[in-house]
Amino acid sequence: MDNIQQIASNSKTFLSFSSVLSKECLNISKLLHQSGFKKRSGADILTMFMVFIKSIFCGAYSLHDRYSLNDVESPACSYYALMRFISNSKHNWSLLLLLVAKTAISIISSLNNKGHVYTLCVDDTVIERPRGKKIEGLSRTFNHVIGKTVKGYANLLITWTDGITNIPVASELMSSRKEDCIIRKHNKRIDKRSAGGKRRANSVMRKPKLLVKLCKGILNKGIKAEYVLMDTWFYSDSLVASLKELSLDSICIIKKNLKFTFAGETVRHNLKNILSTLGQRNHTSDIISSVIVQTESKHQVKLVFIRNRNNRREFITLLCSNIHLTAEEIVELYSRRWAIECCFKAAKQYLGLNSECFARDYDSICALNRISYIRFTVLEIIRRHEEDPRSYGQLFRDSCSAIRTISFIEALETLSICFTSLIEALDKAGYIVKGKTQEAYKLAEGLIEKWYDSISEFLKKLLKHSNIPEFLNS
Repeated sequence: MDNIQQIASNSKTFLSFSSVLSKECLNISKLLHQSGFKKRSGADILTMFMVFIKSIFCGAYSLHDRYSLNDVESPACSYYALMRFISNSKHNWSLLLLLVAKTAISIISSLNNKGHVYTLCVDDTVIERPRGKKIEGLSRTFNHVIGKTVKGYANLLITWTDGITNIPVASELMSSRKEDCIIRKHNKRIDKRSAGGKRRANSVMRKPKLLVKLCKGILNKGIKAEYVLMDTWFYSDSLVASLKELSLDSICIIKKNLKFTFAGETVRHNLKNILSTLGQRNHTSDIISSVIVQTESKHQVKLVFIRNRNNRREFITLLCSNIHLTAEEIVELYSRRWAIECCFKAAKQYLGLNSECFARDYDSICALNRISYIRFTVLEIIRRHEEDPRSYGQLFRDSCSAIRTISFIEALETLSICFTSLIEALDKAGYIVKGKTQEAYKLAEGLIEKWYDSISEFLKKLLKHSNIPEFLNS
């Protein structure tokens, strides 16, 4: 990380899109080769990929508009060459997104302490194509935000987060499995063994089954995660059990109509009855109570009841498959799931997720979907680099080492000098009455001596009067 973040021992470099994608950071050229991107003639793969990555930042709403801009340098390849590039069914865009995420995660993880908890967030959003009739794989899907059925795809997304940075790891565009909802079927001429054939097979899988498949692929690539954060729509007893087999614990909000049993009992209770039986309640905190129960398949889970801030009489229930976590830790971990909602909003509003693509073939639509999330990953790396002081590299570590070597006496002297400088600053600003400066110094001296008299005998032996700053004895 130091080689891309630091030119000298006391300065940061400014990261641009090109510098993040270069060999010193993500090394996107190598990742394209590992993902099976090949080209025999014409413009090289990296040049064409960079055109797609940067097109949305040139003021163009789509790739076609990119060529109509007069104040921007024209790309080195034609529009049709770019469309042939993204419509190639042999290009594995899902693998490219996963490799980019893996490299970005390795950079970000180096900034965190050992033992830091990493999580995966799961959610879906609707990619609308309201005028589409001949778009491959298009179907009618229900949009929970507006409460209506629309034409489009359901975009299943998995992101990795450490609580600060959110990185898209896997994305799939889902079509409806119902024949009545399908507007146009997938192209059957595509080889099922190719990347395009596997994309089409994933698009008609059930979401829980696809989620387990994607999580397994993420872990096999060496990406570390301990928990999966999900919304209400994804929870099922079988899904939690399948993720548990992958050594992934689940944390999710559950519906109020679900029923559980207490340990050693056979009677199933709903959430309201379970909460009413709990004796110890916290009436001041937002966390009401927590309890360990059993699911229908006899798996132990922990339920955390949280007071609804919009209506204090109602409650929200979190379920966690790790019963050893405290209620506070479960709530803190689940709060990370909001990052994926911000990812959807940023990708749709600024990165062309819902507006850039006008293609009809499924391969091009999937390619532009993954490209928008790669843009988001690059921006997250730049944001973390600019905001996190640990990205200074060796300078930050040297500063921490210097702070640790400061003795307690030096820290006390520094604190005493701060008292002195505060009085001087107040005197110069005119907040102390003339002739009362010495009395202010005596007041500060009295406060420190009062603190000294109240500390333990051990510290009194450690601190001798000769070590107290001179102004205390003056």
